[in-house]
Amino acid sequence: MTGQGPVGLGERIAAAWRARAGLGSCCRVLHGWGEGCPGLKIDRYGDAAVVEHSPELAPLALSELLAALDDCHRFDAVVARPRGFGAAPVALRGSLERRVVVEDGVRFSIDLARAGNPGLYLDARPARGWIRAHSAGRRVLNLFAFSGSLGVVAALGGARSVTHVDSHPGALDWCRHNSELNGIAVDRRDLARMNIYQHLRRAQAGRQHYDAILLDPPPGPAEPRPKDRTPGQRGVAALAPLCARMLAPGGWLLCFFHHDRRPREEIEAEIAAAAPLEVLWQGGAGADFPEPDPARALRVTAFVKIGS
Repeated sequence: MTGQGPVGLGERIAAAWRARAGLGSCCRVLHGWGEGCPGLKIDRYGDAAVVEHSPELAPLALSELLAALDDCHRFDAVVARPRGFGAAPVALRGSLERRVVVEDGVRFSIDLARAGNPGLYLDARPARGWIRAHSAGRRVLNLFAFSGSLGVVAALGGARSVTHVDSHPGALDWCRHNSELNGIAVDRRDLARMNIYQHLRRAQAGRQHYDAILLDPPPGPAEPRPKDRTPGQRGVAALAPLCARMLAPGGWLLCFFHHDRRPREEIEAEIAAAAPLEVLWQGGAGADFPEPDPARALRVTAFVKIGS
């Protein structure tokens, strides 16, 4: 997408906006690859829009895009975020100040100035719904917690307890803030700042067990590398057996598969072969993430622990 911008950008945005009717105020407005605009994504967070674009997008195309968005909805903040490591967001309108948005009645704090995701992964909306519906009475472990959104909906779904684990500075403060925004009491035992593998080893040594574990590791080199990784395993497949050891019988493990181009069935079979787990539920992103290539789509699978 270079030069004068893509032909028919306004028409594509308008069509996508109409297709999102009824999805609420937190959704993907335009999913570039699936809607004829490679290199462009537009996300809605309440009255703020975040535009992720390829670095070569011409200023004229950004101006056209802003006008097309205004024809759909007059956002009080529109933020452009060039793709690329460390690229700083730029406010095309409004400010980059933090704000609170609402998804399905749940309140989340959003940081528009953050170079990466502002605090709520919109493609995980169906998974958040499933978690909320299946957490009642369970002791939940939220690994790679980030802003705590998955753990927050577990708590709102009646979880007995939720433990958030993340090694990045500020993540656990974000978890606490999002919990408090929704009236969820949090104490220091609910927040663990440490390497995920370190936490898993400590928890296993202390014979801790959970009834549900949320496993959504970041893709790429940010993910820790376990010393006991089985040759050939990677990502979630390397972590799932460690998590399974901590699950109580009948407990579930929810896994997010990012950037793994293998068929879902192959990934699930690898995990089931390494741990006493069976597929309980399969999900993915919502209708606002149309993806013609199944290997690019988010896949989410819940496994249940079988046996003792």
